[in-house]
Amino acid sequence: MIGISLHTGAFVDKPLPWVLKHLGDLGYDGVEIVCGPEAHIRTGEPLEPQLEETKRLLAENNLKVAAINPYTHPALAQSAKEDREEAIAFWSLLMDIAVELDAKNVNFLPGWLSDGDREAWEAIIDVLKPLTRRADSMGLNLAIHNHEGQIVDSPDKCLLLIEQVGSPALKVLCDITNFWILGGDVAQAVERVGPYIVHCHEKGVKGKYPFNEFIVVGDEGDELPIDDFYAALGKLGYDGYVSMEGFSWMREDKAVIAYNAMSTRLRALGLRP
Repeated sequence: MIGISLHTGAFVDKPLPWVLKHLGDLGYDGVEIVCGPEAHIRTGEPLEPQLEETKRLLAENNLKVAAINPYTHPALAQSAKEDREEAIAFWSLLMDIAVELDAKNVNFLPGWLSDGDREAWEAIIDVLKPLTRRADSMGLNLAIHNHEGQIVDSPDKCLLLIEQVGSPALKVLCDITNFWILGGDVAQAVERVGPYIVHCHEKGVKGKYPFNEFIVVGDEGDELPIDDFYAALGKLGYDGYVSMEGFSWMREDKAVIAYNAMSTRLRALGLRP
């Protein structure tokens, strides 16, 4: 079964208790919790009481944590360039949060540097080596979030980064919408990074980069070939989560629309009971 989760950045303007109850009531299986200076789990404040409350809320609403997602913190290249030790400390903290919340995946955006792609690649490889060693020792994955406008934006670049770092803990958060808006074929993209996919993102979208407009998954006008995406995941035997990724400015009923669209298509393809 492919699980349906939601990236809580979609409701960062709402308190976490409201978000988790809303998702639980709708039938979501999981949640991808944003963590950072200004997020649902605030990394600059004492963590123990936040994590205890989060565990209670997850249990009450029958939700699992699909992934831990950095939020309102510089992407990895910028963070590594500004302060290498702080970057290592921040993602190490996210790993500790993941263990406490029984999550297996910690995501990262690759970022970019004005100095150029080579410098950005060198910076993130340098910090990923100690971070992936730590992740491997903890039974966790660090997941590359492919993203337009950043240094890792294609399936081949994901694979190159994995090769250069050389750790079994470095995996892929397959953001299929980000691959698609850059002209990628959905099925081919999934097949290319398939052995390394541990989590997925999906956004509704109209148009291609740089003129694309993100919308709610399954909302009117959504052009993402969702059946091609799910069928490719099914062919892989993928049984993790697909997170609806949205934004706080999107319509209030976004979680309802996304769940209905995602669950309907997954069931039609035999990927969900």
